[in-house]
Amino acid sequence: MSNANSSKSSSTRIKLNASFWKHGYCVPFSEDVIPSSLFLKNRHFLVLDIETQRLVQDVGGWDHIDKLGVSIACAYDSRTDEFISFREHELSKLIELCEERLVVGYNIRGFDLPVLVPYGLKIKRVEAFDIMYDLEALTRQRFLKLEAVARGTLGTGKSADGLQAVEWWKQGEIQKIIDYCMMDVKVTRDVFQFGRQNGFVRIQRSEENVTQVPVQWN
Repeated sequence: MSNANSSKSSSTRIKLNASFWKHGYCVPFSEDVIPSSLFLKNRHFLVLDIETQRLVQDVGGWDHIDKLGVSIACAYDSRTDEFISFREHELSKLIELCEERLVVGYNIRGFDLPVLVPYGLKIKRVEAFDIMYDLEALTRQRFLKLEAVARGTLGTGKSADGLQAVEWWKQGEIQKIIDYCMMDVKVTRDVFQFGRQNGFVRIQRSEENVTQVPVQWN
């Protein structure tokens, strides 16, 4: 192999977090790979958000979120530049996309992806970038809300919340859930794209408390 090829090959090797060296597996999971490596490896991404049929307290707490059930899932596919909604019986199509793209979202590692597991999602097959986890690592602040990031970065927040979406499910107001879930996907995508293009996002906890956070999302 020539020196030029060797140089090109080495420049595309992924970089790993310390977590990889702790769990002992020979193949890294997506959380072991630093963000810039995920973006280098994956040309296209899928922004994901789901709404559930039940609340956490309805299923016995956070240890049982696999029982929440999906009412509606929405996604933005960067390859087709399309927003897509999925009802419960259509989730196999979404799972296929999740395994073909880098999945981007807000708290998807702690919520959206585990909720999809009963529908056939194999989390270890999915490469995911969680904006919330990355911002928490950068700021050392826990429980950062998408609302605060969107308001600080985009000047707009969420249109409703998950509690309201469950009520809509009980009332059969499916289109309202789709509209809300799709808006969450758009907000998440726009925050992600802003960070990629500008190298920072802003977190606004109050009118006076706005923090600018440098990010490396490309």
